[in-house]
Amino acid sequence: MNSKSTDLVVCNPLKTSSFNTSGTETHPRIALITPLRDEEDYVEAMILSIIAQQKRPAKWIIVDDGSTDRTSVIVQRYCENFEFIELLELPARSARRPGGEGAIISALERLDLSQFDYLARFDADLLFEKDYFSRLLEEFYQDPKLGIAGGSLFIRKNGILILEKAPEYHVRGALKMYRRECFEQLGGLGTEIGWDTIDEVYAWSRGWRTRSLSDIQVIHRRPTGEGLHASRIYWERGRAEYLTWSHPAFVFLKTVKLAVDSPANARCFFAGFLRSYRTHQIRLRDSKFKRTRRNQQLARVLLVLNPKTLWYLLFK
Repeated sequence: MNSKSTDLVVCNPLKTSSFNTSGTETHPRIALITPLRDEEDYVEAMILSIIAQQKRPAKWIIVDDGSTDRTSVIVQRYCENFEFIELLELPARSARRPGGEGAIISALERLDLSQFDYLARFDADLLFEKDYFSRLLEEFYQDPKLGIAGGSLFIRKNGILILEKAPEYHVRGALKMYRRECFEQLGGLGTEIGWDTIDEVYAWSRGWRTRSLSDIQVIHRRPTGEGLHASRIYWERGRAEYLTWSHPAFVFLKTVKLAVDSPANARCFFAGFLRSYRTHQIRLRDSKFKRTRRNQQLARVLLVLNPKTLWYLLFK
């Protein structure tokens, strides 16, 4: 198969036997999308961990966003043997949206979401326990207003699993799972940096809850930002704070917290925010979004004003 000669190459596009179940609450149906590029070192192990799930996705679209290594060859092998897996190959290109969200759009165009109860978006460098989907579905079942959820990312260092810290309300973009009704109300996924915060704020503004579950562990084989210089990572994070309408006072407090561990990273973070602020970069024009985002941050700041909480956030 020559994947570079056409705009879109589809592996097994007509296999639809997985769409025959009822889609009731006792048999929830999951659509999974994975954007990737040059992931030959990671993707096979990730595929095996999905195949081994107690509750498999009804459909899994893997979008190869112009890989130049053996990624597509590896995926095709599994695509040919498992009907629920489909491969889309996009032509090679020099520019790629953050996190592959541009590739996600191609996959969404191929899905009829009305046939599914949940939509998941996973990176290709993750490893899941076999009960991952089963446990996550139980959380959704127990909380009808849970709109976005996911496990927590852990990296392995010297044989020890270490949590990649994130607030409980924030589900990392690498492993988000959406209740379909919630996702439809979001109006799709953004393609700019900060998209995984934007969708959560929209979810809150529509009455949904979001939660990252620390007791559901997912191994992140390539730590967030690996391969990028720290200054670039924190600059972009600062820019994302501006694009998602973070209050300047909140950003300042976050900078102070970062400075405890790394003054250099803190400077890059605040510079990324300040540069975007001074140049008036384009961001969402949605007053309800802005109000929801800043009210949530205000609640966190009031919590920080408690001396015991302040000590914990800075030094734990």
